[in-house]
Amino acid sequence: MELRHLRYVVATARNGSFSAAGHELNVQQPIVSKRIRELEDELGVPLFDRSTAGARLTSIGEEFVVSARHIVDEIDLLAHRARASRSGKLGRVVIGFYGSLSSGGLRAAVRDFRDQYPDIETELIETPFLDLSAGVLSDTVDVLIQLGDAIRGQALESISLWSERLVVALPERHPLVDRSMIYWSELKDERFLISHHDPGPDMRAILLRHLAAPSDHPEILTRRLSRESILSEVASGQGIALQCESAAGLSSLGVVFRPVHDGNGVTRLGYIAAWKPDNRNPALKTFIDAIKPQS
Repeated sequence: MELRHLRYVVATARNGSFSAAGHELNVQQPIVSKRIRELEDELGVPLFDRSTAGARLTSIGEEFVVSARHIVDEIDLLAHRARASRSGKLGRVVIGFYGSLSSGGLRAAVRDFRDQYPDIETELIETPFLDLSAGVLSDTVDVLIQLGDAIRGQALESISLWSERLVVALPERHPLVDRSMIYWSELKDERFLISHHDPGPDMRAILLRHLAAPSDHPEILTRRLSRESILSEVASGQGIALQCESAAGLSSLGVVFRPVHDGNGVTRLGYIAAWKPDNRNPALKTFIDAIKPQS
């Protein structure tokens, strides 16, 4: 008994004749009739009553075709899933990030991808950058979403994604809250609270890059606190903090957010997606293609 025998039985039962079954399966009618006769001889029972009007299932055939149809459907489903997996339309992709999923761009990208590819399981992992980098290199994480500029090299490949405005979180009684925008030069003597956790180190680098003149005297305090706890400290007057624009959507009593500008306009933070070039997960390519900015 072979799969083709079951297909011939199911098609004949559905169409009521060997010729119609052959037309559906794109084979000649005598082949269908011969293969079904071979199956009947192997089983020792007739599956069809043959007449000039066509082929009608026997009582044994009616019971047989139920199981045969189930097997054929399961095989077809397996084949479909295998083809879908190979083409990246089915499977699983692991997305690593640090910070918070409240980032508007990341949240929107994941939501849209899940809507477009419901058969791809999307697993999110939030952990420190070093762990994520190790995960990408060891193939436990497919793609890493991080702050920074696109990089190319032997270890990782990347593309630029979206960007967000950089904002400064101020206590509501701070003298600068009346300004609609704040320039870096106005922050040179402030006390900054930076989280030890990602993306705190990125914020520290940005701060030092913009306030590096000899006349700048920012005080930088690193705390082992979450972003939400940093904002609570800002609200209590312990200092100010640099944040991604998406942080402005957090509910933090006593904190005011203002965009930070330099001579070229508002300061923006770029995001990238980074992955290992030899990652063979087809769903990863589907994800990268889906989030890649349209040219």
